[in-house]
Amino acid sequence: MSASSRRADGAEAPRDGARTEESRGNPDRAGGEAEREALRRRVAELEDEVGRLRAILRQAGDIIVTTDLEGRVTSFNEEAEHVLGYRAEEIIGRPAEVFYVHKRLRRRLVAELEASPDGVVRADVQVRTREGKKRWLGLSLSWLKDRSGKRHGTIGVSKEITARRKLEEKLRELSITDALTGLYNQSHFFHRLEIEKERARRLGHDLSLLYFDLDGFKPLNDALGHTVGDEVLRAVGGVLFRNVRKEVDSAFRYGGDEFAVLLPGTDVAAAVPFAQRVRRQIEGIEVPGYAGRLGASMGLCQFDAAEPGQQVVALADRAMYAAKRDGGRRLGVWDPDRAEAVLVGEPSAGASPATQSVPRPRPPGAASSGPSPAAGE
Repeated sequence: MSASSRRADGAEAPRDGARTEESRGNPDRAGGEAEREALRRRVAELEDEVGRLRAILRQAGDIIVTTDLEGRVTSFNEEAEHVLGYRAEEIIGRPAEVFYVHKRLRRRLVAELEASPDGVVRADVQVRTREGKKRWLGLSLSWLKDRSGKRHGTIGVSKEITARRKLEEKLRELSITDALTGLYNQSHFFHRLEIEKERARRLGHDLSLLYFDLDGFKPLNDALGHTVGDEVLRAVGGVLFRNVRKEVDSAFRYGGDEFAVLLPGTDVAAAVPFAQRVRRQIEGIEVPGYAGRLGASMGLCQFDAAEPGQQVVALADRAMYAAKRDGGRRLGVWDPDRAEAVLVGEPSAGASPATQSVPRPRPPGAASSGPSPAAGE
């Protein structure tokens, strides 16, 4: 059978078999065909590999999000859809900042990535879901590079850690909170004091400290027992909770029957009415079965942000003891010009009208009725 066919111009054209015969006689052409076939096979293999990798990334148990160098999302896997609530098709092409709670966070992370010696940044980040809920992710961010090492984007691999963060926050709260009153404890006082001093220094704000202990508490505790005494301390904590400015002031049980309140952005003139109001409400705490009087001797000082923490407490303490030496149930204000405390107002002549009644003793193990969150933050 002929190995040729007619072309349009009437000349014979070789069939495939003839072309193969010709290729056999032409090593260069045969080599080119083999290279092209090998290339086609390699491309097919790479396409299969890319498909497998995409399937793995898509169905991985971790949240995987890639972006280009401009920060636009280029891929968004199923776990990311599940946790963040967006569908891949509606988020791809949009800036990754869309789901960060703090919009500048990604820029900071990329800056840290630029400086990272191993090309990886790990951080806990807070994100906002499509429904507006806040969640925490443990993020590992690294560069996406081509075979030559040129960067063309980032890849973030994350796990949701919201439950862990909530537990850590709960443990932190327990470590800084007085279990009896729900106020902050003494160990947190000095930490918070340094934070407020730095803020006052930076913003040029006033800063005052109210420090007091209870008058008549020891005889009450001796007469009615520690259970009733604990209820009185809870009641004092309740007075502070009701009077502090939420997310501004911070109230503490300093120890025993001693309490402290940090008053940021407050000078002495503004702090005096606050202190007198708290003092009157403490005097109004009613203790069933107790004929004595409960009160508070208070010390107030406005202080410079450069003063050491212990010195600040010492000044407020001296002002408090000036009030106590005068019979108690009074407010002493530290005067830095005179280097002594000045008593403000008249001492209470009698018990104030009841503002709060201390519950009768509860059986052991009964739940507390006192405030649970700490004041101020």
